[in-house]
Amino acid sequence: MTPSRIAERRRQSVWTGWRLTLIALGFLVFLAVVFVVYIRSADAEYRGEERAAAAKAKQEAGLTGIDKVSKHVWDDSIWVVEGKDAAGTAWFVWLREDGAVKEKASDGYGEDSIRSRFNAEHPGKKIVRLLPGWFSGQPAWELRYTDDPGTKRQAIVFYSFKDGSQLRTYNLVS
Repeated sequence: MTPSRIAERRRQSVWTGWRLTLIALGFLVFLAVVFVVYIRSADAEYRGEERAAAAKAKQEAGLTGIDKVSKHVWDDSIWVVEGKDAAGTAWFVWLREDGAVKEKASDGYGEDSIRSRFNAEHPGKKIVRLLPGWFSGQPAWELRYTDDPGTKRQAIVFYSFKDGSQLRTYNLVS
């Protein structure tokens, strides 16, 4: 056989640049889909509990609209639902194992009031998190802040929802 006949009989490679690009793109799409499915399945239980808490607050407390749902874990794990009734009145509902506690938002200290009070009492301290919760048998606000920015040491202070009084402070050791 002469070299020219060998060149004529030689077949083109299956792995051309265009096919390799398509395979690589297909693999990247596959990885993206697997990642999204994994994230959704990992978050599904929490989101299910959140939807159940919102439905329970609507049923037990008569809320028609839900503004915010948050989970608070301290001594007990509870859900706090913020929403409005048919008249447009804002309410907080604490869903506990032994029942729901419903309070008008206007009857208690709001998030902005607690922030203002904390900033007045602790100037220069950075608030990390502020959320409604349950502490010492009553509705409360849990405020986590950095105690000393240089060391990143944090502390948690609880304020009463009803009157805004400070209930307890915990210093967290890092």
